[in-house]
Amino acid sequence: MKKKILLYTILFSSLSLFNSCQDDLDLKSDSVITSDNFWKTEDDAKAGVNGMYVNFRTQTQQTYYLLGGARSAEITSGVQSPLNLAFYYNNTLTPATIDVDWAGLYTVVHQANLVLKYVPGIQFSPSTVNEQKRYIAQAYTMRAMAYFIMARSWGGVPIVTKPTENTNQSEYIIPRNTIQETFAFIKSDIEAAIANFPDATNNKIQLSLPSAYALKADVNLWTAKQLNGGTADLNTALAAINAIPNTASLLPNFKDVFAYDKKGNAEVLFAVRYSLADLPSNLSDNWNSFMFIGPSDFAPLTTATAIATFGTLGSGAGNAGISRVQPDITRFNFDATDTRKDATYLTLYNGSTPVVTGLVKYNGTVDGTQRRFVSDIIIYRLADILLMKAEIKNALGQDPTTEMNLVMQRADPSASFTNSSQTANDDAILNERLKELAFEGKAWWDLVRFNKTSLVPSMTANKEVLFPISQNTINFNPKIVQNPLSK
Repeated sequence: MKKKILLYTILFSSLSLFNSCQDDLDLKSDSVITSDNFWKTEDDAKAGVNGMYVNFRTQTQQTYYLLGGARSAEITSGVQSPLNLAFYYNNTLTPATIDVDWAGLYTVVHQANLVLKYVPGIQFSPSTVNEQKRYIAQAYTMRAMAYFIMARSWGGVPIVTKPTENTNQSEYIIPRNTIQETFAFIKSDIEAAIANFPDATNNKIQLSLPSAYALKADVNLWTAKQLNGGTADLNTALAAINAIPNTASLLPNFKDVFAYDKKGNAEVLFAVRYSLADLPSNLSDNWNSFMFIGPSDFAPLTTATAIATFGTLGSGAGNAGISRVQPDITRFNFDATDTRKDATYLTLYNGSTPVVTGLVKYNGTVDGTQRRFVSDIIIYRLADILLMKAEIKNALGQDPTTEMNLVMQRADPSASFTNSSQTANDDAILNERLKELAFEGKAWWDLVRFNKTSLVPSMTANKEVLFPISQNTINFNPKIVQNPLSK
């Protein structure tokens, strides 16, 4: 077997993704570990799984939001130059200007493939055999999640089920699978995951049976509405949601869901862990660092005025935040009594004129003199699941009032949902998702799923919903056929 360099030691010396696992994780001291001397022990399996999560976390630093949220109408230009971000919210992406591609997500797939290839062959003790099953289930779930992100963004993508260990690169020059084949593969991986999870244990920062069911519901809701899956897929999605163990609960205070000191709270099913221990700090912050404010963003107002609005500001170079993009406050319709507004973004005014709006939903914490954007990135939480259930029930001709009121009345006790026509209900459900899940990397995919991208002012009639494939990707693999660039 040809060697593939596995840089686990480097990864785990700099990233503390799983603090609970580190004390008992005894990695080899070699700076380069190969498949000839790795994948032998239970600790090797644990390190390999942790590496899979590290790779996925890298994708949540920016890629996850660029694909899932940036093309929606929830952001606009900030005080500073938006750089390439403007191509996203203006919907002017081309193969040359898109700076996100699927290569990073394939590193997640590769790591999951390594786990699925080697972990079943490792001898676990009778007392830890359930951990072996859990690792396998997590790898299936993670691979499905990575492909789901890619399929919603680019359509059909190449399906790779073996780790890229061969140095013969021509082996990996393969064409795209169809969108139908891609989703069939995603669904088969989810079923394999559910079959392998030994229990419903959920520590919030690792994939679990609850988050696998959430993913199953999400995938089948998508195929029901985008791939003509219809009633069958809607019923599958509803059954998946009903199968989620009843262990999560809505927090009474919306703001607490994202509080730095309340990570892994009762509402969370799966979140990507960020930590002050992650180094180097300027490379480990999440994407919200581009949507906060820095010292040069609130002129002509004073620092004291900014602090009065936003609370303590960090001042360290590279970690104070910078307003490259900001929430577009003209696109939201929060009621005055809706507590989600101030827990999502705050606007600094000069009299009645807005100066800058900063996202506070994922604003991390202040570490000394630096603001560190180390809020966990939440992938699935209960409010999202309830709104998915409302959407599914409405599509099936059922009453979504219960789920809608649970979410709406947490934000505003005076709010109330009125069941109406399917079309009117869909509009209300989408509107609620756009407010409840704002800036969580859901808005663009929600607009696509509801066939409502026309709500985005920059999405004129000739623009395609699918992302263009980067020119770099096609240069590497000439068998890849570009997505249509206009209608």
